[in-house]
Amino acid sequence: MRAPGVAPASRARGPRVGALLVALLCGCPRPDPAGEGPGAATRESGGCVVGEAQACSCGGTSSGSRACVTPEGLWTACGCATEGGPTVAVAPRPPDAQVCGAQTCAPYLGEDTVVGAKGCCTPQGTCGSRSSFVFGDACVERGGDVGRPAPAECPDETITFLDFDGCCRADGTCGLSVDFINNFDLGCLERTEMERLVNEGAAERKALAAAVFTPSPPASFPRRTCTPRP
Repeated sequence: MRAPGVAPASRARGPRVGALLVALLCGCPRPDPAGEGPGAATRESGGCVVGEAQACSCGGTSSGSRACVTPEGLWTACGCATEGGPTVAVAPRPPDAQVCGAQTCAPYLGEDTVVGAKGCCTPQGTCGSRSSFVFGDACVERGGDVGRPAPAECPDETITFLDFDGCCRADGTCGLSVDFINNFDLGCLERTEMERLVNEGAAERKALAAAVFTPSPPASFPRRTCTPRP
């Protein structure tokens, strides 16, 4: 999956103004430019418990803390506080694993982000993904067919703050995907279904658009057909 804002040169991808405002408002700490010492993530043999916190040295008599990210023993950089605040950016862990009934959902691999997906259970009891910024309160089932690129038949689409990848579904209808944003794992959703979901879940995007004086018209993704590959 591509992270929000990481794009082909021809087209900016993902939530743009929203991500920028979050970065400006949260005063996010600066990463350690050296990429080593207390400012670097570390991997150790023996594994660790995800979420476990551990004291670490920041040099001299100063100390900080780090957290276990994966069971294989990957730890975040040491968070070292100074009078000016944190000097190390610690990447968020992936969202927590979800259990729906007797089914344990596939783990998310991307770090947790403001607009990225979190786990949820659909009304049918299947594993789903949700993002209030993208879909409002809707929980959308995970694991759909990813489709295939077909730019001549199934174009990409853009609405305020969100881009979508066009794709051709196995049933011969065009779809749209947001799977380049962290952790969605939805596959290629039929165009009119994506239109319904993003329009019904537009409250946060409309509020943000009003705050930055940006128009936010409703999505319009008319149905299209394509030629599925065997």
